[in-house]
Amino acid sequence: MGIKTVITLQELSPIINSTVLIPTEHGVSDSVYITDQGVLKLFESASSEAILEERNLLLNLSRLPITKHCSDIFFLHKKPCVLYEKLGGKSLESADDNHIIQIAGFMRRFHKQTAGKTSINTPLFEVANLQMLIDQTQYHPFQQVFDSIDIQLSRDGVIHGDLFLDNVLFTDDELSGVFDFIEACEGDFLFDLAVVAASWCLDGEDDHGKVNLLLTHYNANIGFEDFIPYMKYALLYYATTRYISHRDYQSLLDKIIRLDEYAKGQM
Repeated sequence: MGIKTVITLQELSPIINSTVLIPTEHGVSDSVYITDQGVLKLFESASSEAILEERNLLLNLSRLPITKHCSDIFFLHKKPCVLYEKLGGKSLESADDNHIIQIAGFMRRFHKQTAGKTSINTPLFEVANLQMLIDQTQYHPFQQVFDSIDIQLSRDGVIHGDLFLDNVLFTDDELSGVFDFIEACEGDFLFDLAVVAASWCLDGEDDHGKVNLLLTHYNANIGFEDFIPYMKYALLYYATTRYISHRDYQSLLDKIIRLDEYAKGQM
């Protein structure tokens, strides 16, 4: 995490009039800087087409508390860049019931607006792509979990796919902004919700109650037990990508183990 491509104010000044350029640790895949005009993201691998796709999606979701593009695409070090609106608030370290209710409401409204919509982006979260990633790792425990999941994913519409705690901001315990839609693509709404459950609800303290709270306020037509395969799949997807990028993946596997223990206890 952190800056991968270093830029300077001198390089930026012909394009963005800013007196500050502060590197951050926020970017996992990209380089992110704070300027006095907004948040500058230099995309390390995303194409201009994907950035324009994100721009169009954000425009269509403008009534939701989301980030916005404040500039056209420009290039530094031959890589595409965009200036985003700087949102107020901070990311959470952990979520309480109030936070879970709010993110459930956001997801409900978000999916209502994107239902049936299409995207030019690669559908990253589909089964075939996850199997390819697992094959790349050659890590047998991932394959064992994959083989244990009985799931049929749908293309319900456009999903975010990465709504972990660090992609949402709160101000005075009120949800103030959601960001990082660059990998939004067609996918399964329950998978999208399961990513939220994985990050916001499965903390080892009343996992069952918190997931049920999420499902209830999303108005999901599914119970905890039937939702387990979606949560396992979401956890496995991100454990696999973290393994590949040499980041912590064991904490996600530990959550899968807890879900399996719960499922066995219900048999």
